[in-house]
Amino acid sequence: MKTIKYIAVAIFSLAVFNSCTDSTNLPPEDFDVPNWYTENLEVKASDWKLVGGIDEIDSYYEYIFDNFPYVDGIVSVYMYQNFDKNTELQIPLPYTSYEVDILDNGEEVYYSIQYSYDIARDGSIALKVHVSDYFTGLFRPDTEVFRVAIIW
Repeated sequence: MKTIKYIAVAIFSLAVFNSCTDSTNLPPEDFDVPNWYTENLEVKASDWKLVGGIDEIDSYYEYIFDNFPYVDGIVSVYMYQNFDKNTELQIPLPYTSYEVDILDNGEEVYYSIQYSYDIARDGSIALKVHVSDYFTGLFRPDTEVFRVAIIW
């Protein structure tokens, strides 16, 4: 009877200690570690460039950042609201903000502003701001802070 107990304890011990040293969960030796890159970017109100004519259909504001380490990876861009405050938020682009302005005669004007981005193969990122009614003569983007995150 003692022999059976010793054999059972030996088998149990082998099973427990072998499961702790199992190498099936280890990554292969040629495993590529992903690269990360993040940066906060500020676009001043005066730096936004108008693409198209003032109040022309499909005119928008644009700012282009160059020389990002983009190599067949994933690029995500976020816009900060309340940057560097306790209520700071990062909003993923594209993002649409809905606005209401009141004219001098008391009339309300409703419009939306869409923030988006495009990525070029050369590593540049174009941030774009569209206003829904294309009245780019009455609207100009404020200074905004963005966060770019790149994984490759």
